[in-house]
Amino acid sequence: MSFKIIVDSASDIPIHLATTAGIVTVPMAVNINGKTYLEGFELTTKDFYAQFKNFRELPKTSQPNPKILLEHYERILSEGHEVVAIHLSSKLSSTFSTAQLLREMTSAPDRVYIIDSLGASFGYGLLALNAQEILKNKASWAEVEPKLFEIRKNMRYVFALDTLEHLVKGGRVSKTTGFFGGLLDIKPVLHITPDGKIEPFAKVRSRRAAIRKLVEVMAREIAHPEQQILGISHSACLDDAQILVDEIRQRFTVKDIWISEIGCVVGSHTGPGTLALFYQV
Repeated sequence: MSFKIIVDSASDIPIHLATTAGIVTVPMAVNINGKTYLEGFELTTKDFYAQFKNFRELPKTSQPNPKILLEHYERILSEGHEVVAIHLSSKLSSTFSTAQLLREMTSAPDRVYIIDSLGASFGYGLLALNAQEILKNKASWAEVEPKLFEIRKNMRYVFALDTLEHLVKGGRVSKTTGFFGGLLDIKPVLHITPDGKIEPFAKVRSRRAAIRKLVEVMAREIAHPEQQILGISHSACLDDAQILVDEIRQRFTVKDIWISEIGCVVGSHTGPGTLALFYQV
């Protein structure tokens, strides 16, 4: 018996990495001006961010279609695999709770493992990729589970936004926090807490200072950088992502740094100009 990992598209795993690792990605939906699109299939990030400022209202996102998600679980089971489903934080989406219900509807619930990533974007994409490496060398879920949860516990998510406006509109941070951010022209730095919620972390005055803050935070926390593959994700700000890569490489020896573009689901809530850094502590 072997394992097969499935994630939703909010994991923002680059296609070539998901394909190489054999990870299945199920699209989430984005509703823009009354029309619904499947992320990665019917809507590209290039078009999404190019038109973002013209949207009449903030795009709305929803979990993967339950019927399609169940079909993916069953297909993996029919191929003789066990299902390891890693989904967007339960504090940010209903996908995890839906997946738990779907598990009981499968033909073999005892071979389906549903994981709350407690994260978002390429941070839990890295969790899935690391899990894939563990699964290659383990024969049973009893061996896999504690190692996967250890990685999840140690995964750190810090990110800088161009503005808090979109998170406030989407209800992801308080209006008070958003008000002061706009009033003072603050560039906010946030993080995802160990229980999977988004909270403010720091305030800086410029974009360059925000990038430096990401590196400073990582410098205080990271464990064994030389053994790690770091993740960086961005929404239509690749140049800033490369500056962050350069800043990190000047200060640390790391195994590698992978860059991902923030997809339409996560980008609906953070907006263009978001820069995120993911590492293990």
